[in-house]
Amino acid sequence: MPTPTTRKELIAQIIEIIRHGEYEMPQERYSGTGAPGIFLEDLLGLTTGNKDIPDTLGFELKFYTNKTNLITLFHKEPQPEGALRYMVSKYGWKDKDGRLSFRHTIAGKSDRFTVEFDAGQIVVRRIGGNGLTPYWTENDILSAVGAKLRRLILVRGTRRGQFVKYERADLFQDLELNYFIWEVCGGTVKIDFDARESEPGSKGLRNHGTKFRISPGDICKIYSKKERLG
Repeated sequence: MPTPTTRKELIAQIIEIIRHGEYEMPQERYSGTGAPGIFLEDLLGLTTGNKDIPDTLGFELKFYTNKTNLITLFHKEPQPEGALRYMVSKYGWKDKDGRLSFRHTIAGKSDRFTVEFDAGQIVVRRIGGNGLTPYWTENDILSAVGAKLRRLILVRGTRRGQFVKYERADLFQDLELNYFIWEVCGGTVKIDFDARESEPGSKGLRNHGTKFRISPGDICKIYSKKERLG
């Protein structure tokens, strides 16, 4: 179908896709867990890929199933410079190849860290210890969510091998920064670190991105407007 040029066309096309029923995704292009989301973008004629901009007409588009535990909202590395390297060196553990690895999710608080809002910053503090504290300023978060997530269309579906069915869509608008910060500190929005040394003992990092993630059922907690499409 043609790429939508207005909000009305976008919503109409999504409703048409939902009413269509099951689609078969060609194996040669659509494989892996992200295939249904890519296929949905292609059905709508979108070509944004992983750019830090909304997918279409100011709306970010995300797909999930009933088995999806967490949706990645965005990636944003903490300040100050070198914070992630410090976390890997200080708190990482050796993987099977002898590289220090730091893969750790914090839902407000973990067994080692707590998330606090202090002087306009979201701060990750070591429980019962000192040292460098990674942080994000309000402007850091605002730039990240403002770039992609002011308006979000969340599409739920089911997948059966190479077959996918898009079942419903919810439109969320007006992401509230205060709500977001509250939910990060409270644990509804998780901070997910995932980095390791490039080689054992090296200064280089293989960073899979520090992610802010949320359960699909909790998305409504960070937006002031919600609408079921169709």
